[in-house]
Amino acid sequence: MADLKTQIEADVTGAAVTITTDDPDTRTLLVKVAGKAANSISAIVTLGASQASSISTVSTTKIVFSVDFITGNSIVVTINGTAVTAVLFNTNHDTTMADLKTQIETDITTSIVTLDASDGDTRTLLIDLDDDAAAVSAVVTGGASQPTNLVSTNLTDVYKETAAWTETEKKIFFYSSSLIDIKGTGSLDIASFMKAQNYDRTTSIYHIASQGDSIPAWMESAWAGETFPFDPGSQTWGFKTLAGVASYGLTSAERTNILGKNAAIYTSTAGVDNTEQGKVASGEWIDIIRGLDQVESRLQEAVFTELVTSRKVPFTDGGISVMAGIVEGVLKEAARDGILVDESIVVTKPLAADVPSADKINRLLPDINFTATLQGAIQEVEINGVVTV
Repeated sequence: MADLKTQIEADVTGAAVTITTDDPDTRTLLVKVAGKAANSISAIVTLGASQASSISTVSTTKIVFSVDFITGNSIVVTINGTAVTAVLFNTNHDTTMADLKTQIETDITTSIVTLDASDGDTRTLLIDLDDDAAAVSAVVTGGASQPTNLVSTNLTDVYKETAAWTETEKKIFFYSSSLIDIKGTGSLDIASFMKAQNYDRTTSIYHIASQGDSIPAWMESAWAGETFPFDPGSQTWGFKTLAGVASYGLTSAERTNILGKNAAIYTSTAGVDNTEQGKVASGEWIDIIRGLDQVESRLQEAVFTELVTSRKVPFTDGGISVMAGIVEGVLKEAARDGILVDESIVVTKPLAADVPSADKINRLLPDINFTATLQGAIQEVEINGVVTV
């Protein structure tokens, strides 16, 4: 592990690697590359009788101070509720920034703090923690004037964990990211990761001002607010204009790359700001996922209501027909809601005499089956024509 740390620092310019003391097995490396808000990192182990696997996580917080520190300034940085010992102005701005870096690493032992080499004014700190994410703030007092500051966080690791959890729930997770690698052809970015996981319940969004940035546009919230008030089946998620969200420009290649990763974008077409695509990470449409969730919920509700309100549903052909009729009624309602095609709905049911005795003893009615076709929606139109004189 020590050799690996040394080799990374030797080969990767600006890399600072720490073998974290929180891991008693000495199997965890914290990697920071100066000037990078986030790093795409992978590790492959080959040869030997067995090979260790690895997991890379990313969560970097950036603090940018507006002007240099001056005599009398006192800086307090708070990380996840813990206030770092106040750092007083020392000699000059650069020395004070170096003191602030040292003090944070001293008080927050899981932190790696880097002075961002890409900031020629030396006003930017990059903070990495051996945690999922950091709630960071900075307050400057004293002196004739005080710099303000902007805090931004890369939440890639948080997004991955939230997406994995959401996949087990009847929910949909929306996140936005401004990381520029999403616009590229590579596959190490967060949108590519979500697509590779084939997640049906996570929606990736690219926006130049995203959650974690100093002034986020909150496109994910605006999009949800624009669409969730409408019933499932009544709308798509593409071509929506979002209140309070600014559109942005993309090259043709960037647009293709982002949409190819099943991520949404917010651009202007013919002077109209609008969302493009509206898919979950797996490539399914958001409105389809939401519509089928409603069908499932309504089926459960309708069957349960019948069982609760009836004194008894007999295990006879008549009782089976009642349950099959309830299923068909829900599906017909879904057709009226714009989710299914009415004419395509077919419900089949068993005869009581054909149900196995074990199921009758357990009072389980099996094999109420249905098929139906989704209504879907039109979001692109291809027109061909011939004009003659």
